[in-house]
Amino acid sequence: MNKKELIRAVSRELDPPMSQDKVALVLDKTVEITKRTLALGEPVKWAGFGSFIMKDVPPRLFYSTHMEKYATSKGYKRIAFVPSRTK
Repeated sequence: MNKKELIRAVSRELDPPMSQDKVALVLDKTVEITKRTLALGEPVKWAGFGSFIMKDVPPRLFYSTHMEKYATSKGYKRIAFVPSRTK
């Protein structure tokens, strides 16, 4: 399902139906707020769905064939999704 299909489905499921433009605006704002919250280092938890968290990826040692020696990569952060455990 792509974004357009999701917007159309949500628009139809609401009673009374909401315009697709308004649903798109709500979806875009939800994603924007989620990104901002994760950038602050706070998890985003959606009950019955799961959580988005920031994980630290530590630096690692690797062999560089270009430099012909071992080098260390930079550590970074990435977003991870943990599904909820509801049955």
